[in-house]
Amino acid sequence: MKLKTAIKNVRSEYFTEEFKKYVSLMTGGREQVETEFCPKLPSGNESGVIKLGLLSELGLPEDDLNDPFTEDILDIDIRCGSGYIAGSNERSILMGIYKFFTSAGCRFVRPGRDGEYIPECDIANHSFRYRKKADNLFRGECCEGAISYEHMRDTVYWLPKVGMNMYMIEGIVPYNYMHKWYGHVGNTVLHQKGYVTDYGFLENLIARLEKDIEKTGIQFHAMGHGWMFEKFGIRHCHEDSQKPIPEKFKKYLALVNGKRDLMYGDTFYTHFCYSNPEGRKLLADFVIEYLQKKPYIDFMHVWLADASDNICECDECKKTTPSDQYVELLNEIDERLTALGSNQRIVFILYVETVRPPVLKKLKNPSRFIILAAIGLHYQKGYINEEYRGEIPPFVRNRFTPPPNALRLSWHREWKRLCGNIPSCIYEYRFYTDQYCDPGYMQIARETFRDMKALESVSFQGCMSDQTHRNTFPTSLPMVLMGETLFDTSLNYEEFVIDYFMTAYGEDGSLCREYLETLSDLFCPQSLRQEGKNGVEEEGLETNENAFLSWKNNPEVAEKLRKISQVIEDFMPVIIKNMGSSDRCRMRSWELLRFHAEFACRLSEAYGAGAEGDMKKARKIYLKLIDDISSKELEIDDSFDLFLFDKYTRAKFDLEPVEYFI
Repeated sequence: MKLKTAIKNVRSEYFTEEFKKYVSLMTGGREQVETEFCPKLPSGNESGVIKLGLLSELGLPEDDLNDPFTEDILDIDIRCGSGYIAGSNERSILMGIYKFFTSAGCRFVRPGRDGEYIPECDIANHSFRYRKKADNLFRGECCEGAISYEHMRDTVYWLPKVGMNMYMIEGIVPYNYMHKWYGHVGNTVLHQKGYVTDYGFLENLIARLEKDIEKTGIQFHAMGHGWMFEKFGIRHCHEDSQKPIPEKFKKYLALVNGKRDLMYGDTFYTHFCYSNPEGRKLLADFVIEYLQKKPYIDFMHVWLADASDNICECDECKKTTPSDQYVELLNEIDERLTALGSNQRIVFILYVETVRPPVLKKLKNPSRFIILAAIGLHYQKGYINEEYRGEIPPFVRNRFTPPPNALRLSWHREWKRLCGNIPSCIYEYRFYTDQYCDPGYMQIARETFRDMKALESVSFQGCMSDQTHRNTFPTSLPMVLMGETLFDTSLNYEEFVIDYFMTAYGEDGSLCREYLETLSDLFCPQSLRQEGKNGVEEEGLETNENAFLSWKNNPEVAEKLRKISQVIEDFMPVIIKNMGSSDRCRMRSWELLRFHAEFACRLSEAYGAGAEGDMKKARKIYLKLIDDISSKELEIDDSFDLFLFDKYTRAKFDLEPVEYFI
């Protein structure tokens, strides 16, 4: 078998090596692949030759292609070792390679080598015809939680295998996220008191990660929060956060409660005074300089400070809204980029105060921009295109109240109207911490499938998931469903789930699915999401659907939780039997279930005590669980984010949060 490609760069080298690797793995090394660079690919089929190239290079139809930069089209026609794999852009070629091997039985169950199910196959005689344009433009992840370089790297290489096309590094260096891993924050066994991660060490790792992203060709999204003080020589890291703001710079800071100083003692939460033209220029200067330094960034995310109730209260700022000021800053950046002849795309975020549309300002050049909407919808209810019937609440500076979902979606549509209906992408948090309300992962799988199919109905063109990369405990089904459904919304849930469990777990896959479905039900995710109130409350809507009582002091929830230990005990022989699987992927799948069984049993005891009204006992059980997981974290670190789990869950037991730096 021979590969011919018209592309010669670091990406094509990676693509051809990937093709060769999977051919070798599927044939036990019996089939070898030669590669040849051809500046001009010959037309027609050549016996024993597979061509890799762009649609244009292979003379294939492009009438359904509007923007090759964002639109992914896969076109594959291989018959018994002859044919082509083509794409609308380079990353689409790589995605087409993985789609071809998927058609031959490969499954990319989770990130990392242990997550690949690769059956034997006479690949030289395998035939596959496929052409598909992705149903959503934007499909990817943004880093969060406690993460290492390896966690991010494995995620980057896995994303195009399951239909994803983008990855975001938040911050110049995602210092806090990486420190939480390298400092083992929250781990009661591995954490070293006073440990501070070296910034230069992390900077070098991020440089490596950027090269990994380049190899895959997936969209590189960068920056987000945590950049606004770089122009002052203050990086977003622990050592720099201890530095006082020089007096000469304080005039650029937001005036809050009569002071221009750091909010909450952190640059991350500190806005500028956006009515100050010198301050806006400093911000625009940095964006331009950074893009010149890193021209390979595909989408530059220009976000403001995090948190709420921290915007400037000076007389000039009071004359307009945060959204109007945001648009003014974006226009200045656009004008600077236009003057430089740059077509660089900019992403701005509807977040906290800027969820509300502007009143006076409009983007002058909408074609440069993409909307990212962090509007935090209720995942148990889903994305429903409902008309908001309530009154529009007036804007009150530094008195932010989260608006109802229907109003958030209405404001998102208004933003799009004001911007000439430019593409928008929802910024989700369901795999940040919400998955911890469903230890069986089956309810969140169904919700994810439902919501990814519904994005178009609420005017979104994709999803960026802000999340831990370590979220395959006990299974990666929800994440795989997210990627594959974003790519193809016609996906059949039942067929996909049956296939997933069969390939990830083997002959007992159906039993495994039944077991996890039972755990999801018994853990009562709807009640675990609630804290002392009835479920979802939506002002301006006629109904209050999906209302559930909190898990605390809840006899009905307690009764269900008491059944979990027996369910786990009954299923344990199946787990033990399959841990000896000869297949590497399946063995790891069952191994994770073994760890998860102990975890789920102890967690159900902790929640069960709280459901029975004994929070003192609940806290004691929970803290012992954290100690036990801490001692095993390195065995499951690729799948379970101890820091994020503990950050989210300990609050439910009324425990003090873990300090990042102690």
